[in-house]
Amino acid sequence: MNKIAANIVKGFFGRLKRSGKGKNASELSWLKGKLIKHQDDEKIKLIRLNGWDIYYQRPYELLHTYQDLFEKEIYKFHTTDNNPIIIDCGSNIGISILYFKKMFPFSTVISFEPDENNFKILESNVTKNGLQNVQLHKAAVWIKDGSITFNSKGSEGSHIAEDSNGSSVKCIKLSGILQQFEKVAFLKMDIEGAEYEVMKDCAGYLYKVENLFLEYHGKATETKKLEELFSIIKTA
Repeated sequence: MNKIAANIVKGFFGRLKRSGKGKNASELSWLKGKLIKHQDDEKIKLIRLNGWDIYYQRPYELLHTYQDLFEKEIYKFHTTDNNPIIIDCGSNIGISILYFKKMFPFSTVISFEPDENNFKILESNVTKNGLQNVQLHKAAVWIKDGSITFNSKGSEGSHIAEDSNGSSVKCIKLSGILQQFEKVAFLKMDIEGAEYEVMKDCAGYLYKVENLFLEYHGKATETKKLEELFSIIKTA
């Protein structure tokens, strides 16, 4: 027991020494992070971080998403617009929307999340925090309007299915959304492998996008797809 306590104290002071080096101040302490990590991943839970009430189910997803967004700020961008248009493709449970609203309270956020379980938590987080000008779509972004087969896992790993094994969900043509705006301040695309087809379909409208965050999911045998994506972005 004494050894365990010593390790906890050692880890805590080690964390203190590392804090402030290339990171924003965090409300997620080392101890709180450790406690969250060992929670169950079945029940819906509620935590307050950075002034937001956040519902979540899977503790490990909460931890790494919070750290990526609020500490590392991987979605940080600059714009001269006071009320920028932000399109969030793959919103998951909505932590990204909370980050965008903290940066730009008067922004309009257009959110897409096709996973049923994720979407319920996303709705709760938007409602609980009283967010305004947030458009929620329980749909996948795709290259057409209609429906598509979707492999729902209730987590960040949910994705459009490559075969017929899955359920049918609504899909919305992203290029049609981009067509509606003169300028989009930020386009975030984290859609678990569908980005190649969607980016090709949106190529003619990407000039409207000021800032792009694209998460690429590819196989070692598909290098040509990544090269083509770089080409599309460079042209835009």
